[in-house]
Amino acid sequence: MRKLLMVAVLVMAAAGFSFIGVQAENLQDQVYALYGRFDAGILTLMYPVGSYDFETQEFSMVSEFDVNELMFGLNLKLPLGLIYLRGAAYTTVGNVMNFSENGTLGIFGRLGAGLNILFLTAEAGVRLFYLFGDPEFQFNFSPQYFYIALGLSF
Repeated sequence: MRKLLMVAVLVMAAAGFSFIGVQAENLQDQVYALYGRFDAGILTLMYPVGSYDFETQEFSMVSEFDVNELMFGLNLKLPLGLIYLRGAAYTTVGNVMNFSENGTLGIFGRLGAGLNILFLTAEAGVRLFYLFGDPEFQFNFSPQYFYIALGLSF
C-alpha cells in the first residue's frame, strides 16, 4: 500500500505540484481533522494525518496507513492576482471500492479562497458533501463546516 501512495505522489510530482501542505477541517466545535494535501494541476490527493482537540490540547495521530482513507479528486483554481478561488470534489478509495456493493458514492467538496505570497499559501473555505446514488438526494452545505489550508505553492 505504501508503494501505491509513493507511485501516486511521484505521478503528481511529474505532473507538477501546485500546492503541498496541511489542511484542517472542523469535525466538532473544537476538534479538527488534519490532512496532508498535494495538488498537481487539476488533481488533488489528501490523506488524514490525525486530529487535534483544542479543548483538551491533545493531538492524536493516525497509527497506520490505510489506503481506503486516501482521498483523491479534481480541483479547479481561478487565480485573481495574489488571491484565488478554488473549487474541488473528491472521494476516498474505500468509497470507490464499495460503490458496487452499496450503490452510493460519498463525494466531498470544498469552495474557498486563498492568498499567495511568494511561495506561501493560505486558503480557507466551506466544505460540501453529496451522496451520489442516494434516492433521497443527501446534500450538505453549511458554513459551520469549514476548512483551512496552509502550505507551499509553486
